[in-house]
Amino acid sequence: MGKIVAAVGLSHAPGAIGFPETAKPDARERTEAATRALGKTLTDAKPDVIFAFLDDHFENFYRNHMPTIAVSVAEQHVGPADQWMEPLRIHEKTYFPGSPETAEHLINSLVDQGFDVSRTGSVEYGNNLLMPWVLMEPDLPNVAIVPIFLNVFTPPLMKYSRAYALGEACRVAAESLPGDTRVALMCTGGLSHWPPYWSPTQAGDPPQDEFLKLMKEYQTVGKSVLKRVPDLFVQFDDYEVEMAAKNEYPLNSKHPLVNAEWDQKFMDHLCGGDSKWLKALTYDEVEEEAGHGGHEVLNWVALSGAMGGGKAKLLLYEPVMEWICGMTYVDYQVKAETNGTNGTDGVH
Repeated sequence: MGKIVAAVGLSHAPGAIGFPETAKPDARERTEAATRALGKTLTDAKPDVIFAFLDDHFENFYRNHMPTIAVSVAEQHVGPADQWMEPLRIHEKTYFPGSPETAEHLINSLVDQGFDVSRTGSVEYGNNLLMPWVLMEPDLPNVAIVPIFLNVFTPPLMKYSRAYALGEACRVAAESLPGDTRVALMCTGGLSHWPPYWSPTQAGDPPQDEFLKLMKEYQTVGKSVLKRVPDLFVQFDDYEVEMAAKNEYPLNSKHPLVNAEWDQKFMDHLCGGDSKWLKALTYDEVEEEAGHGGHEVLNWVALSGAMGGGKAKLLLYEPVMEWICGMTYVDYQVKAETNGTNGTDGVH
């Protein structure tokens, strides 16, 4: 049977590699050190495959076809997508093994457990995977990654209790893999942030801001917009930097971009293993307290479900206004003797 050998969660703000110098040097040093620590956790665990709870930033899915849950089945996936190369300061694409056999097993197991999961082929990653991977520096040249995409940007979203149950189901799938398959779990995203994507709740519909009008079009129809506006995501970075300088979303609308108080409350409950609180979260609460980008905590709730609501160690919480994100780093510190069970360990 498969064994869970590690579980980590971290934020994926594009500014951490796209414009890292904008952050205060000590904050940048702390966040990069925490990211490398999680990379070491993964390297030391020596997984055969990583189940990654991610959200798509309109690299692959758009408002005209947005799956609630999608698992990608392919020999390999690639990142970053073309439009992210310059904004993330990445000069070469990375091809990540995809383990189609494992992905097929996961889909079949999830469907058997009552989850209607969309199947995709090869996907392109954005900052959802590339930012963490670049800064984690894991020494895992042959590890396969099976992405599990949750819709977080295009309402209606799944309930938080459903995300938790999805994580539980993914663990069942992992532990029913053949042989002694070593599985690491990973989630990325959040915490509170108001990124320069269009949101009907936060920016209005139709949006009045000219850039967000363009983003709404892109989020709806996809890459055809890039033919007309090839530098859209360079503009995205510029808009985000200006937002951070003014603490505004949309621009010219005073709105704080990070809610550290809510972030710390969320992490207290997640790291404390308070599954009841996590499952009781609502769309309205997260939208109000953590922003339209804050729904990325669905990925964290899924990871908690996969770890049976176990406690975890918070390595760092750092509100980085310059990257408009509450940057968070968590390690479930899986013990070797509890692999394949619900046992976890952490600093409580």
